[in-house]
Amino acid sequence: MGHAGGMRGHASAQSGDVGGMGGHLGAPHVGWRSWVTTVDHKRIGILYGVSAFVFLLVGGIEALLIRLQLAGPGQAVVSAQGFNALFTMHGTTMVFLAVMPANAAFFNYIVPLMIGARDVAFPRLNALSYWIFFFGALFLNASFLVGAPPDAGWFGYANLTSKQFSPGMNVDFWLLSLLVLGVSSMIAAVNFIVTILGMRAPGMTLMRMPVFVWMTLVVQFLIVLAFPPVTVGLIFLMFDRFFGTHFYDVAAGGDLHLWQHLFWIFGHPEVYILILPAFGIVSEVLPTFARKPLFGAPVVIYSGVLIGFFGFGVWSHHMFAAGMGPVADAAFSIATMLIAIPTGIKIFNWLATLWGGALRMTTAMHFAIGLVGLFTIGGLSGIMHASPPVDLQQTDTYFVVAHFHYVLIGGSLFGIFAGVYYWWPKMTGRFLDERLGKLGFWLLFVAFNAAFFPQHYLGAIGMPRRIYTYAAGTGWAFWNLVSTVGAFGIAVGVLVFAVNAWRSLRAGAPAPADPWDGRTLEWRTSSPPPVHDFDEIPAVSGRDTFWREKYGPRRGAPPAPAHDHVHLPAPSHWPVVIGLGIALLAVGALTHLAVVALGALVAVVGVFRFALEHHRTPAHAQQIGSLGVDHRKVAMWVFLGSECFLFGTLIATYLAYRGRSVVGPYPHEILNIPVTTLSTFDLLMSSLLMVLALAAVQRGDQRQARLWLFGTALFGLIFLGFQAFEFTTFVHEGLTLQQNLFGSTFFVLTGFHGGHVTVGVIWLLSLWVLALRGRLAPVDAIKVEVAGLYWHFVDVVWIAIFTLLYLIP
Repeated sequence: MGHAGGMRGHASAQSGDVGGMGGHLGAPHVGWRSWVTTVDHKRIGILYGVSAFVFLLVGGIEALLIRLQLAGPGQAVVSAQGFNALFTMHGTTMVFLAVMPANAAFFNYIVPLMIGARDVAFPRLNALSYWIFFFGALFLNASFLVGAPPDAGWFGYANLTSKQFSPGMNVDFWLLSLLVLGVSSMIAAVNFIVTILGMRAPGMTLMRMPVFVWMTLVVQFLIVLAFPPVTVGLIFLMFDRFFGTHFYDVAAGGDLHLWQHLFWIFGHPEVYILILPAFGIVSEVLPTFARKPLFGAPVVIYSGVLIGFFGFGVWSHHMFAAGMGPVADAAFSIATMLIAIPTGIKIFNWLATLWGGALRMTTAMHFAIGLVGLFTIGGLSGIMHASPPVDLQQTDTYFVVAHFHYVLIGGSLFGIFAGVYYWWPKMTGRFLDERLGKLGFWLLFVAFNAAFFPQHYLGAIGMPRRIYTYAAGTGWAFWNLVSTVGAFGIAVGVLVFAVNAWRSLRAGAPAPADPWDGRTLEWRTSSPPPVHDFDEIPAVSGRDTFWREKYGPRRGAPPAPAHDHVHLPAPSHWPVVIGLGIALLAVGALTHLAVVALGALVAVVGVFRFALEHHRTPAHAQQIGSLGVDHRKVAMWVFLGSECFLFGTLIATYLAYRGRSVVGPYPHEILNIPVTTLSTFDLLMSSLLMVLALAAVQRGDQRQARLWLFGTALFGLIFLGFQAFEFTTFVHEGLTLQQNLFGSTFFVLTGFHGGHVTVGVIWLLSLWVLALRGRLAPVDAIKVEVAGLYWHFVDVVWIAIFTLLYLIP
């Protein structure tokens, strides 16, 4: 299977026992309980991968039903309503339940190995993100069991999603599941940002990181910054549907474009969240099988960062048909053309890597080269949509369907398959069959083009998206039939992969540590890796460090591994409990208030037990990474950056809707500025007490720590009391959530801030109880410091809200 390099004997021996948890770390974990409670990044990666494949099959079945319905004119495979549900669930499933978790499988399994780390920064948070995803995915698909699958399209345009036009639970399932899945993605993103920035092996500077790690890092920042706007959009939709607010109510002064902006500010970065990991995989696979370094690796890295940056400036090219006006159209048209430049640069770098290389045409190489070709086609059709007149012609036709399938299947899915065939030996210790793999590739490649290339033509001759039937005289029948045959060919290709995987797991040829003569650190350890990843943390001397170790100037016998002390976190069942509690909250929102209360109780108990599980474990006391800063502090800064976008979106909505209420009362009639000034002063003074509390904990003064922690929480409670008094007064004056647009925006904005204050008060009181029990020593000061960062942020946000809502007329 190819030359394994001089390190194979040493690397494959890395599975011994290392001290730390008292016992043999290499010993296998057995039984289903070990999978449910695992916090090992490799096992969580496998859980993500298996889940993604299952939902790929679910989304694929939905796609086959769509194609059967459209195989000929006048088909009656499903009803019109059933067709609406199928295309909504197919899009939602493929984006959120198949491609994103498939990428997460690689993030979890491969990234810590690539950066020479023994685990991720927050192993239990990692497990929590998986279980929240798992229960959110089950909740979404449970909609089929109660006969109410989402049916308003996967990007849920207002006002199709309003109670008036979607009165059942269908849209409720969709919006609640997306909120749950968003929580999972945010937790994972914070975890991986801290892991990549803070846990790299000695010598691994940012520019020495593998390209896949770089693309992972860019994706995590995209998630942290792009998910808050769509979260706010979904919260507005939830309030409109559950509580009668008016965010998307035109009659009350609302604007349907608000949803489109909030969705696509997330939706276009989401395209890069899906495709950049595939770009990273290709940037690892091509150099390995071309047996030469990636051409212009720094340029590939910079172009990936630029794609992430520009991705936030092109969202409204999805809205050229919405009537934004010539200035906005021109701006987003230019931005869309610009983003093609860094994307095109990658294509040329990959081609230059292949040029003159000693190519080994493995299955992984086939899929990687397939991505380069297919994504180029998808990119070229995307460039067409940068022109508003062309886009107006192609919008809502099958031309657009062809375009994004070339990007998301020809790009993301082919990249994922390249990664599976490349890293499967590392993950399982066994090879996939190359002949079956190449058969599967050619089936997928030919069938994919048969399924989606004709849709360009169908769109060009006028076939709209989302029609469930068509007349015989339209001229669309032949190419729709070809497209359907291609879709079933894709299904056969995926089936061949499933058979290959099954055969490999049962009786595949054993794989050595370095089967492909790899370039990066994951090939330095055994296949599969031991539970602690590396016996010794490797030192990095440059890009492609393992390749240098084998063939460069440092070639020779490496030093004997030092069995240093390894701490691995214990398994935990609290992530599953919290995930279950969140799922119960969502179920309760559709059934009964008692179920909401039960879900809240389970989630809150789980969070407290989760937070205090290792409060007194010495190895958890210090988490200083390569940045020289505690991981928890970095994580809080990243989270607060995301919160800036959340509150920024809420405030921007208030400003956009200010003065547009159709009926009174109006803000100047009822806002009590003197009382709110007093409550603002109270909240700002609480920040001073927070500083005193931290100083007391740092110097070990238990009495002062208890006093200032309780004082900060008390000031927070007083602020909440002022807010409750103000809300009660407003309701008495006739201003409610449902009264007008000002009421909707005011109560949701200030109420969400009040919710953040409430979380902070509970957090502070928990620390106060720990101090009362003598369990808050100077070594725990970082926990108070992180709580303080959150509290100061909440205070700063209130200054902005108070200024904009109360002081500016």
